[in-house]
Amino acid sequence: MGFSEPVLAAMIGATATVGAAIFQLVIHWRKQSGDRRVSKGGFRSLLWMVTLMLACGVGGFAYSEYLGQARRDDADQLRRELQQQVATLVSSTAKLEQLGLNAQSAANAQARQAEERRRGAEGVEGVVQLPACKGRTASSGERTACAEGDAQRVAVCAIIPAGAQVTEVQLYTRQDDSPQPWSESRVEASQDAGKARFLDASFERAHTDGSKEVCFNFAHWGAGRTARILVRYNI
Repeated sequence: MGFSEPVLAAMIGATATVGAAIFQLVIHWRKQSGDRRVSKGGFRSLLWMVTLMLACGVGGFAYSEYLGQARRDDADQLRRELQQQVATLVSSTAKLEQLGLNAQSAANAQARQAEERRRGAEGVEGVVQLPACKGRTASSGERTACAEGDAQRVAVCAIIPAGAQVTEVQLYTRQDDSPQPWSESRVEASQDAGKARFLDASFERAHTDGSKEVCFNFAHWGAGRTARILVRYNI
């Protein structure tokens, strides 16, 4: 068992003091032993003094152990307090990190919502390119010109968020070889656009858990053509 330097120095000093006292007692005893007139009470006094010195030594050692135990208890208490403070610091750090993540998530959500609002204001488009109508094959083997009854029908769809509210659907169509810009190719529902038209009204259908499709049916029975819709919405 190791001792600290102050305790070790005290033990050395106590040992030296006790040794010197015992030496003085032995010398005194020898002197008294040479004197025949010394009573037996002197021997008892010596025994009492030795017993008292031993008791003092034991008491000193016990007190030293008590002080050592007190210091160990203080060290254990300090260790527990430090561990508790470390645990509190770790918990606080985790909470701060979680708050930071929550704040970052909220900021990201706001940024995504702002981006969706911008997309909704600008509009999301859906485009379908259709080949030329081939018509029916006559009994002579030749193909007849396409009629509206031979029209190809397709749904032109744009994908928007599931919770969005549609505010406007713009319809566009032009032939594939047309130099006409889209801004001049806008039409209305059911309007004849030259052997082509958008039918009826728009409709919605599910796409994924977080999105849906806004569609318009389109029919054409002429040359190759592109149909386009532009959907605006609010979040």
